[in-house]
Amino acid sequence: MTSAASSVRILLADDHTLFSDGLALQLAQADPAMTVVGQVFRGADVLPAVQAHTPHVVLLDINLPAPTGIECLRQLSDTYPAVKTIMLTMYAYKRFVDECRGAGAAAYLLKHVQISTMIDTIRRVLIGERIFPTSPTVDLHAADSFVVRFKLTPTELKVIRLMRQGLNTQQIGDQLFVSFETVKSHRKNIYRKLTITHLSDLIAFAHEHGL
Repeated sequence: MTSAASSVRILLADDHTLFSDGLALQLAQADPAMTVVGQVFRGADVLPAVQAHTPHVVLLDINLPAPTGIECLRQLSDTYPAVKTIMLTMYAYKRFVDECRGAGAAAYLLKHVQISTMIDTIRRVLIGERIFPTSPTVDLHAADSFVVRFKLTPTELKVIRLMRQGLNTQQIGDQLFVSFETVKSHRKNIYRKLTITHLSDLIAFAHEHGL
C-alpha cells in the first residue's frame, strides 16, 4: 500500500496508443505523484510488465487483445493479488461489470470520466475500496442486436455516447485522442448508417438504446 503523499506506480495497458499516451500525460499533469512506470499494448505483455515494473495499480482496457482484458485481470488476480487493477472501458454493460467484479478488479471506470475522478479512484482502491457502477446502462445482449443491425463500430458507439452527453466535435476528439477530421468522419458514417440527418434524431436513438 502507498500513502496519499507518496508516488503511485501505474502501469497502463491499452491497445490504443494515442489514448494511452494521452492518459499518461494527463495523469502526470494532474497529480505529480501519479507515476506511469510502463505502457503495454497487448494482453500477453501485461504480466511481464507487472513483474518488471512492480506497479501499485494497473489501468487495464477491457478490450485489450491477445489475451483479453478480462483474461488478463484473472491472471493478475491469481499471480499478483496485491496489485490493484482498474478496468477501463467505454461500456457499462452489467455483464462486464459483474464479470470484472467477480474476477477481482478493484474498480470499473468508463474511459471518458474526468481525470480527477480517475485519480480519486486510484487513491481509493489503494486504501482497499472497490468501486463499480451502481446502475449499468444497458444489457449487453440488447446492445448486440442494434450494433449488428446498424453495423456500428466500437469507436462509433463511443462517439454516439459522447455526442449524447453534449460534447462537440473538437471535445470528442480530445476525449478520444483523435483529430477533428477523424471525428467528423465518424459522425458522417453514423448518420449514414442510422439514416438520420439531425442531432436530435441521434439523441433519440441513443436514448432508445440506452447509450
